[in-house]
Amino acid sequence: MKDKVELDAVYPHPPERVWQALTDPDALGRWLMPCEFEPLIGFRFRFDRPSGEPVKGKVIEVDEGRLLAYTWDDGEAPEPSVVVWTLSPDDAGTRVRLEHRYVETPEVTRIPMEVYFNWRQALGFSLPFLLAHLAQISLRVPAFRMILTERRAPYGLDRDREAVVVTG
Repeated sequence: MKDKVELDAVYPHPPERVWQALTDPDALGRWLMPCEFEPLIGFRFRFDRPSGEPVKGKVIEVDEGRLLAYTWDDGEAPEPSVVVWTLSPDDAGTRVRLEHRYVETPEVTRIPMEVYFNWRQALGFSLPFLLAHLAQISLRVPAFRMILTERRAPYGLDRDREAVVVTG
């Protein structure tokens, strides 16, 4: 397990389209999970998992088009965690940074490894295909290039690892 998940990805789409994919309930339902969601501070939302209890949370910070933060209570962790999305323009489109962490990380508390892989799958495959759909682009292999940067410090590797993933 990790104490937090940090992923960076660059998508060949403008920040407005990526923001829509992160905040519009219909879009979220197509790449992440069906939900009741509004990007308004204090809004209590839920993501409906295909099996099991829904993920519940509350929007805690919004800077439209740039930053979205919310609590994340999946009922499996000992306490709710926080998900923070940061968007910034990039020469290739939009850089998206995802951080999923506990508010206060006790030394023994770690985010389960499957959370890391779930977010990596969502950022690497589900979100790019939705963005292409919103842009009315048909994707085929290889159709886009994504860079994921992993923060490896929790495992004692004080370096970042960057991987280029070509999919489609």
